Amino acid sequence: MDLTRMMIACNIPLAKVEQPEFINFFEKHCGKRLPSRTTLTKCMEEELKQFAPRLKSN
Repeated sequence: MDLTRMMIACNIPLAKVEQPEFINFFEKHCGKRLPSRTTLTKCMEEELKQFAPRLKSN
């Protein structure tokens, strides 16, 4: 979820996780594999469920 939050906060399209250079950079510097765009989208939907009530009340 942290990756999803970071990408949204930095206005980075989730589809960028499918770009070879993005994948190589992340694996090299973080030592981890990236989740798929589909997984990030699901995480984003879960995040939105948590924030939606707060947005409606404001």
